[in-house]
This record gives sequence, structure tokens and C-alpha cells, in this order.
Amino acid sequence: MPLALALAAAVALYLPALHTSFFADDYLFLDQVREKSLAAALRTPDPLSNFYRPISRQLYFWTVAGASNESAHAFHVAGLAAFLVLLLLLFGLARRLAGAYAATFATALLAVHYTADVPIRWACGSQELLSVIGALATVWLHLRGRTWLGAITMAFAALSKEVVLLTPLIALIADRRPGERWLEPARRAWPLALGVGAWAAVWVLAPHTRQAAGTEIEFNPWGPIATYLHLVQVIFGAEARKHEWWRLPGVGPPALPLLLALAAVFLAGAGHSMRGLARRGPASAGPPASNARGSAGLGAAASGGDGESRPEAEPGRGRPAAPPKRTAARELTEARRHAIATGAAWALLATLPVVAVAVLWSAYYYLFAMCGVAIALGAWLSARPRPWALALLALLAWGSNSARHLQEFATPRSPWTEMSHINKFYLERATRYCERYLDDLKRMRPALPGSSTLFFAGLKGNIAFQVANGPLMRWAYRDTSVRSYYLNNFTLDKARRGPLFFFVGSRDSLREMEPGADLYLRIAFSMLVNEWPPGARDALTLEREREPDDPRTNYWIAWCEWALGDTASARASLERAGYAASHAPAPETAEATAFARAGDIARALPMMQAAVKLHALDPAAHALLADLLLVSSAEDPQGPVEAFAARVLAPGDALMWRRWATIQMQRRRYLEALKSFDRYFKLAGPVAGRDGEAQQWVANIKRALPGGDIAPEGLRE
Repeated sequence: MPLALALAAAVALYLPALHTSFFADDYLFLDQVREKSLAAALRTPDPLSNFYRPISRQLYFWTVAGASNESAHAFHVAGLAAFLVLLLLLFGLARRLAGAYAATFATALLAVHYTADVPIRWACGSQELLSVIGALATVWLHLRGRTWLGAITMAFAALSKEVVLLTPLIALIADRRPGERWLEPARRAWPLALGVGAWAAVWVLAPHTRQAAGTEIEFNPWGPIATYLHLVQVIFGAEARKHEWWRLPGVGPPALPLLLALAAVFLAGAGHSMRGLARRGPASAGPPASNARGSAGLGAAASGGDGESRPEAEPGRGRPAAPPKRTAARELTEARRHAIATGAAWALLATLPVVAVAVLWSAYYYLFAMCGVAIALGAWLSARPRPWALALLALLAWGSNSARHLQEFATPRSPWTEMSHINKFYLERATRYCERYLDDLKRMRPALPGSSTLFFAGLKGNIAFQVANGPLMRWAYRDTSVRSYYLNNFTLDKARRGPLFFFVGSRDSLREMEPGADLYLRIAFSMLVNEWPPGARDALTLEREREPDDPRTNYWIAWCEWALGDTASARASLERAGYAASHAPAPETAEATAFARAGDIARALPMMQAAVKLHALDPAAHALLADLLLVSSAEDPQGPVEAFAARVLAPGDALMWRRWATIQMQRRRYLEALKSFDRYFKLAGPVAGRDGEAQQWVANIKRALPGGDIAPEGLRE
């Protein structure tokens, strides 16, 4: 009954998560196995090119997707089922180490702890769940004397996720008897190393694992310290917004799941746990029989198996003296200490691999470590009054629920963030936006022609609606010929493969770009401001194929070509547009400047437009024309194009970069604006240090970007 209640707590907590959509990497792995045999899926290069995890990626996705027609609901049901198996294994292992009462507490704690939130809500959580299942099974089998079978589960675990690679050391520590030299448990545990060796062999020999996992692994000098501090933080669910550590959690513990978990611990009873420990303890007072390692309980060791104490042998009788008489209480105390030490060592060892990804840490990385924490706490509480266990369980469940309902996530790539980079809010926010975008897309385009290519701009950050070359689109339309990209990835090759569609995100909705003769010009302008001349040139090339003699198209493409170093083509394009490619300074600049300072833009503007036509390679003329256009008509794209022309003609002029940065900032290209401002500061030197206006602009941009103090407000839109 206590175990059933602990499992029921997990079901009650995670039942609403079964309706979560797929997210991000899920579509990549579905893409990898779709319409393939298992062997072909295993041979397909990993879509993330970071780790090779054939069990939890290819095998798992191939099996569940094939059985459910790629149903997200089926994947989340499978994830919850895997978590229940994990809890069963934890209960069995904890009971063997510390008794039924400690096992019930450990299982109940993990059932309501938030480290399982992301793995259950994300189909890709199979990597975390299956690896921990394999690791728990490995330790459990080893303690039962099934070490060679444990080597197989160790390989299963390692090929699911590498966070469990130190499991053989955990099994060795759990198996050590009181007073035993470390060499003895090491001899018993060595076959488990073969499981790790199998993982290493697959990693080295598989042809599609040669690429380094550089996008995730980053050894930060502060990583080890931060990683272990985050372990303590995760245990208590002590995640909070920046500068808000002093606030109490804004939500209470999960009512029904906590009541079920508390009932489980209450019904377990300390007395029952001690009797269970006497039957199932892993350690013995003396060396066990070789064919029954781990099966002799502490009570059997102390009483010879029949409940009676063995008398010591008299000296000189020809047989060795029996060990000193050990009381049941002493046996239980030693077993409890052993379980606490094992759980603590487990938590420390399981946390060590997280150091490699400390800059992207999230609470779910600590799921395996929390198993050790739960066992240690359960063993410690088995010697304390039952209200202690109930109070601590309620406290930790409260902390977990507070972290679970945090309406924010960390965005800077740093080991010192106050909260997880990926959490429940991250997934719910992303899937909410993706569902709305997809609903809008299917409403506008219920079906797509074969070989269609979709381009997206303006999408919300951190939602992964557009990933790689469009696996989400292929899943949504069930068409393997569909491709999709960000607008900045526009190229002629992509554009010429089939029908084209362009979409723009606006808050939580998606709209199709208005068709028209200037469509490619609008696309090109967007990429110019995004600092991507190659894509702009390709879009303008398509427009020039439609209208070869259009002056504006030829004029814009000239500056893309100049920015890319193709000055010969740029000169030819300028001539086709009716501009003279002259480097001579425009003589009208001084007079037009005087008119502009007097506020007479109407006279200055046409003067400079004519001057630029005759002196197209004069950066000062373009700069003044840009300023006049930006003042007279801020929304006209010609002003930014003139500023771009001035910048590419005089890349060493600081003021050209300042003007360009302000244009990017005004059009919300914040990252690009920061780079342009940085170039301005470097070129201007001490002068830039006195430019308070530019300094303030940069400060405001940084506040709105990931890591800034006002950036999180945008996450809650």
C-alpha cells in the first residue's frame, strides 16, 4: 500500500502533462526514424551531432512513433510509465540498502520532486529516464549477485545518456561490507566496467559520432563549484528570480500528490522498515558465501540465520574464533550509516558529469543524483520520529512546487544563473507558442505542394518552432519533401527547389507575408538590416530576374555585392541603375548640409539625391542622404539602404557604424546593433567614451537581452 500510494502521487502530479505537445529536438528524432527500418535509423547520422544515444533516441523513438503514428500523447504516456518503473526500481534498491520505511520515503520524495518535470513533459526526456532506469537496475542487480546481467543494463544506461557513467563506482560503494578492503568490492564489481566499455566502443566506432559535442560541453573554471551548489539548490527547489531569494515561495505544495506521498510514508512505519532491513540488508558481518552474495541479511549475519547468537569458539580448539557477538540494533545502525554514506556518495558521483554542462545547467540534470539524496535522507529519517519525515517531505515538496511554478527561466550561458535554463515554464511557453503558430499556419495553408520551402521571420525566441531544415513542418504536413528555414538562411538554391512561402511571427500569431511586386525587396531589406548581405543579394537576384532593369533592385544589389567584396559586379549594377560609379566627393554636400541645419529638408533632400547619382562612391554623400531620408520618412527603406551604402564604402569611419547601429536598434535588431555599436566604440576610441547617448543605448539593449534585468518580462508575454 505505501508503494502504491507513492506511485499514485506521481500519477496525480503528472497526469496533466500527458497532453503536452512535441517540442524542439522531438521533431528531429521523429524525422530520423520516420519511414525507416530500425537498422536504417541506427545508421542515420544523429540530427544533433552531439552525442550518440541509440537506446533513448533512435530505438525509443522508432518504437513509440511506429506504434502510435507519431502521437505526442503516446510519448508522454510512455514517459510517465518509464518514470513509474524508475520509482519501482528506486524502491527496491532503497529497501535493500535501508529498509522499507526509508525506501518509501525515497520513492515518495522523488515522486513529487521537480527534477522529473522536464523528462516527463518532453518526449526527449527518454534520455534521462531510460539512463536512470538502467543505472538503478545495474546497482540493484549487482547487490543481488547478478553482476554480469548488471553489465548489460549498464551498457543500456550509458547508451541512453552519459550522466550515469559513474554507476559502477556507486554499485561498488553500495556493495562494500563493514571492515572490508576496497579491493574486494572492486573485484566483485569489475564486470560493470564492461558496460561502460561497450558504450566507449560504440562511441569511438560509430561513424556518426565523430563530431564534438561543443554546443553543450564547456568546461568553465567555476563549473565544479557551481554544479555542486546547484545540487543543494535543486534538493530544496530553491530557484528564484534574480534578487528575489528572500521571498517565500509564491505557491503551496501540490495538494493531492503530497497527501498521497505523506500517506505512503505514514503507513510505511519505522518498525516495519527495520524488520525489512534485517531480512534484506546488503552488508554482512562476515564474508558471504560466494553463491549467495548480497542475499544474506543483517539479521542472518548476526544470528546465524536461525535467530540464535553463535557462541565464540574457545581458543586452541582448531577452528577460528567466531566474530564478536553483534546485536541487532548495532547491525541496524551500521546498515543505516552505510545507506546514508552510499546515498551521499551516490549524489556526489552522479553530479560530477554535470560539471561538463554547468553553463547550461537545469534541475532535471540532477534526477540521478536525487535518487542518491532520497536514499540518504530516507535512511537518516528511519532512526527519527515519523513526524520528521512527514515534515521534511512536505517542505521539499513545497520547494519543488515553487520551482515548478516559476514563471521564468535562465537565458545567459553561465553556471551562476539563479534558475534552470530549461524548466516546466520553458516547455509550456514554447509549446504554447508553437501550437498557436502551427494553428495559424495550417489555417492559412491547410496543405502544401510537394517540395515546398517555407521561410520564417520574427518568431519568438526560445520556442524552437523553426529548427534545422524543418522537421516540425514535415511532421505537421506528413510530407518528407517540405523544408523550412529562418529568413536569414534564404539562398538561391533553397528558393529554386520548389514553391516558396514566407511567414512573419507577431507575438503569439503567425501571418503570411503580403504578396506583391516588392516581396523580394522586402525580404532583401530585412536581411540587410540583419547584417546578412549574401541572403539579401540572392533575394534581389530573384527580383532582378523578374524585372532586369528596375533601378531600385540594381541599386540595392550593388551594395550587397560591394559588402561581399565583389566591387566589379557592384559597379556594373550601379551603372544599370543609372548611377555614376565616381569616387569624387559630391560638391553639393556642404550646401545641402547648411540647408539641413536650417531645417530646410525639402531643399536639401533632392539636392543630395541628385548628387549621389553622380558620385555613387562618395560615402559622405550617402551618409548625408541617409540622415535626410531618415528625418523626412523614417519608415522608407531607402534611408537605411543609404546608411548601409555609406558604411560599406567607409568601413573604417566610426560615425558610419554609429548611424547603422541606431538604425538596427530602431528596427529591433538588438544583437546586430550591439555588434555595430561595439565596432563604433573601437573605431572612435576615447571619443566614444564621452558619447553618453550611445552608451545609454547599449545599456538599454543589454537590459532587454538574455541576462538583462528586464529581459524576463518579455518571456511572460
